[in-house]
Amino acid sequence: MNRLIGLKYLFLIIIPAILLSCSNNDDDTPDTGVPVVTFASGDGERRLKTGESITLTAIVENAVQPIYSWTIEGETVSTETSFTFVAGKTGEYFANFRVDATNGSVEKQIKISVLEKVPPQITMESSAIAFSGSAIELIAKANNADGATYVWKLDGKTVSETNTFTFNQTELGEYQLTLTVTNIDGEDTKVITVTVLPEHLPEMFFDDGRYRSVANAAELRKMTVPAGKSLVLAPVICNIRNPAAFVWTVDGVQQSVTGEYFTFEPQAPGTYLISVTEQSAGVTAEVEVTCTPPEGTYRRDGGTKAHAILAFDYCPAPGQFIDYQIGSTKDEALQDLQTWCNVGAQTYFMIGAFGGYYTVGFDHSVVNVPDKADLQIDGNPFAGWCEPGIVWVMQDNNGNGLPDDTWYELKGSETGKPDTKQRCAVTYYEPKAPNSNVLWTDNAGRTGSIDWLAAHRQQYYYPMFIAGDYYTLVGTCLASTAGMTGQLESSDCYEWGYIDNTSSNDNRPNGQFRIEDAIQADGSPANLQYIDFVKVHTATTGKGAVTGEISTEAMLPVDLGF
Repeated sequence: MNRLIGLKYLFLIIIPAILLSCSNNDDDTPDTGVPVVTFASGDGERRLKTGESITLTAIVENAVQPIYSWTIEGETVSTETSFTFVAGKTGEYFANFRVDATNGSVEKQIKISVLEKVPPQITMESSAIAFSGSAIELIAKANNADGATYVWKLDGKTVSETNTFTFNQTELGEYQLTLTVTNIDGEDTKVITVTVLPEHLPEMFFDDGRYRSVANAAELRKMTVPAGKSLVLAPVICNIRNPAAFVWTVDGVQQSVTGEYFTFEPQAPGTYLISVTEQSAGVTAEVEVTCTPPEGTYRRDGGTKAHAILAFDYCPAPGQFIDYQIGSTKDEALQDLQTWCNVGAQTYFMIGAFGGYYTVGFDHSVVNVPDKADLQIDGNPFAGWCEPGIVWVMQDNNGNGLPDDTWYELKGSETGKPDTKQRCAVTYYEPKAPNSNVLWTDNAGRTGSIDWLAAHRQQYYYPMFIAGDYYTLVGTCLASTAGMTGQLESSDCYEWGYIDNTSSNDNRPNGQFRIEDAIQADGSPANLQYIDFVKVHTATTGKGAVTGEISTEAMLPVDLGF
């Protein structure tokens, strides 16, 4: 009995001890919790450019028997803690990292933005003009150039590592200048041909409506004015900074006028030699003005055609639609104009870039009807693309049937505005190799080029029948409206008064012109009763990279009162 009691007490002692021992073992097992995931380079968005790559690494802690996976758009791309993402197409991507462990699962995401590489794009002209011994500063023009570096090389030698380079050479000829612009996305290189021309000296001359070349530059210009009327004279001023003091003489007698304009009122019929000298530069221009019989003396009534039928002069500016190659002649060009007049069809005649012109005449005088359009000269404009031309008119004051009197511009909506340049003289230089750009300078110091385009494959856009290395065209130059509308090149219209222009003025319909709009050199009314001759010239120096130069396309002038 005592033995049983002893076993009973032993059992009661052992069982609690076993239970206590089990309880103590459970408390000793560590509680790890769920896995912890961080990214080696932080949780922020990753930005890449196309073609670049990045290695993403996940740091995993507290994971028991983990299984890893990276997925993008539901596709597993790695089963390791790291994977390399290669940027292909642009867009937004989300890389998901997941760890599955016996003690839990965790998922984290990284946003990857893939952007297009944007290397620099040089936008400056591929040609430039310099004058012997005169420095010009070339400024790099490039899109996407934030933080870019620049390298200019002349004859293979680095000459500048900034965005500007001062070019100064005395020897005439062409120089190859290379510009390289580099940013983090790439680089762009452009070869710029700099042509060194003879020094441009101060000069003045009077414009008689004809092109000026080596062959005729020394000729004395001539104009006429009917008895009882006055003529406002103003010279074309070239390469004179801030011209101010002018001395005018008539047959050697100094006049009281000291400004750019001189109003000549002949007191008797005859021929007068008028000169003007700009004192700061010491240059002089001369013009012979003949006082003819009163206006109306040689007015011609009747006629057989409403449209102009006589071709007198044609001198195109360089352009993609001009095709007078080596061996062509001025007579051939003039015959092309006469053939156009003979046909009389409503077709266009090409006159090239700024200043290019044709001169035609009627077989009768076109009478000025007050407050009404007297002439119709159509072009081919459309909304968003205009190539404006300016109309000039002349009376046959001396009665010889030739346009050798005085030209008067028909004013338009841009007349008198600050950006409108009267007596703008643009000189075009003959290219020395086929398929080359035609360089130009003007009397305001601007330079530019008529670019050769593969779409028009004639070797020369320059009219090769012109003798000498250059020629000059004079006219009124309007501020160009050439630019971009969305992704398309455009050339917007002016309000009224120009050929090949979509007028926005209801009182001045497209292609209609009034003789009463004729003005003198200073913008004052010419007050013409009638006209006999018409000249049309391209009015801007604008151009597009794809469309090429702005070039007026005009039909034959038509007398609306015929």
